[in-house]
Amino acid sequence: MGRFLKALVMTFLLMEITAIVALTAVWATLSEFHASQNFLLATLGLTAVGLGFLTAFVFRRALHAERRLESETDIETVMWQGPVPDMPGPNAVGPATGPVLSGDPFLMHRQPTVHRVE
Repeated sequence: MGRFLKALVMTFLLMEITAIVALTAVWATLSEFHASQNFLLATLGLTAVGLGFLTAFVFRRALHAERRLESETDIETVMWQGPVPDMPGPNAVGPATGPVLSGDPFLMHRQPTVHRVE
């Protein structure tokens, strides 16, 4: 899916929930105050206009986020034909040795050994 479509779907899902909650809250509040039908419809219209502006803002933020995510995930896949060769060097640490952690009960009396790889 393209980044435009991903941003559009995310915006639609977020704003669908927001619109339902906002319009229901406005209608319930004005119904409790026994507002006239004309005032109720005008207020719901203004709420819908505000939600339109909010939708544009959310879509722009979603498109920006998708663009940023797409630029971070450009990874080149490398297929190895064989095992990874050992890189010899002075004082290479052998297998099953790790850093010494202070207070570790398993490493208090035995320290990891250092092997020279040739």
